[in-house]
Amino acid sequence: MRVVVTGVPGTGKTSISRKLSARLGCRLVEVNKVLEKKRLWRGKDASGAKIALMGPLGKALGEEMLRHESVIVEGHLACEFPLPADRVVVLRTDPAVLGARLGRRKYPPAKTRENVFAELLDYCTIRSEQNYGKRKVAEMDTTKSSPESAAREIVAILKGKRKPKEVSWAKKLEELV
Repeated sequence: MRVVVTGVPGTGKTSISRKLSARLGCRLVEVNKVLEKKRLWRGKDASGAKIALMGPLGKALGEEMLRHESVIVEGHLACEFPLPADRVVVLRTDPAVLGARLGRRKYPPAKTRENVFAELLDYCTIRSEQNYGKRKVAEMDTTKSSPESAAREIVAILKGKRKPKEVSWAKKLEELV
């Protein structure tokens, strides 16, 4: 099975994907490592984040996925282009918890706000559904999950033993406006 794990920064993608890869015994491809290794970026934005060359990055990730029967591609940019995935899991986290996590990681305030708003507005879910189709996309709330328990839940979803639940922060968004 070819799986994409995506979501905004701070939702647990890397630690959960590493556990998931070990559980499933499949290759893990981390988008940020491919970006670095192949130098698929040009300059940095105002917060110091690298600006990805999206076309070449999507092509490189797609080629890597097709080289393996069982692979997980992990990264927040994986929602931005269609990859040859059987399933896509969008990790979601309560925006207040997400903001605190990013603060602990020393994200600049503007970048933290940008990511919290992206989470509030379902950005990665919407982009994933546009690029992969709604039937392939499953959301999972990782706010209170350990990486191990989240990986177990994802395996259950992938095997059809558990139905994914929709995640919505609409009430939290309404409180802001």
